[in-house]
Formats: sequence, structure tokens, C-alpha cells
Amino acid sequence: MAAPGLLFDEHVNVTACRQLQAEGADVVHALEVGLGSTPDPDILRWAIEHDRIVVTRNYQDFAPLVQSLAGRGMPFPGALFLSTSIRQNDVGAHVRAVRGWIEAYSAGDRSVTGSFAWLF
Repeated sequence: MAAPGLLFDEHVNVTACRQLQAEGADVVHALEVGLGSTPDPDILRWAIEHDRIVVTRNYQDFAPLVQSLAGRGMPFPGALFLSTSIRQNDVGAHVRAVRGWIEAYSAGDRSVTGSFAWLF
């Protein structure tokens, strides 16, 4: 099962995004698609319109948005929150966390449709 597309929020490491792209992952960065400095609700709206799961370090702002959508029964691809234990500049940790989720998803273990999950 192929993993769905991902959208890295602008606060997620760009180099990690590029490395995952080089490995064949279907991931785009907010800065690559013209979403730099875009408000979080608009980031999530773009992700929904393009059927992409948001990958973010910003639990504080995105969690209420995700909970609101889920509470209203609105379908959305989901969100993946990078743990604060992963430093912003640790490209390898970003790549391992996302790659691990993609592998688990492909094995049928990690759907986040209409919800969220943590990446460690």
C-alpha cells in the first residue's frame, strides 16, 4: 500500500524533505508550493484540497484545527506531529521519523485519515 502524499509545514526541516524526495517519497514542503508564512488554517485547507497529510512541529496550533475537523466529522487526510525531542536541525531524525511512519503505513499499521499521530 503506497503512503499518501505529505506536506511539510514550513517549520519542518527543508533538507529532510529533499532527502525524502530523493528516496522517492511523495512529500512537498510548504515553501516549495508557495505556502511560506501562510496561516495554519490555510495550510491545512491546502493539504485537504491536495489530499496530503500535514507534517508539522507545531502541535499547539494544529492540534485544535485537527480536533475541530474531527469533531465536526469533516474528512481530511490527517496530521503527523514531530515530537519536540527531534531537534529542528536534526535532518537524520526527521528523515527516520517520517520514513518509519511511511514504512508502517505501507504495512497497514498507521492510517491517520481524519486524525493525527506522533512521530518520534
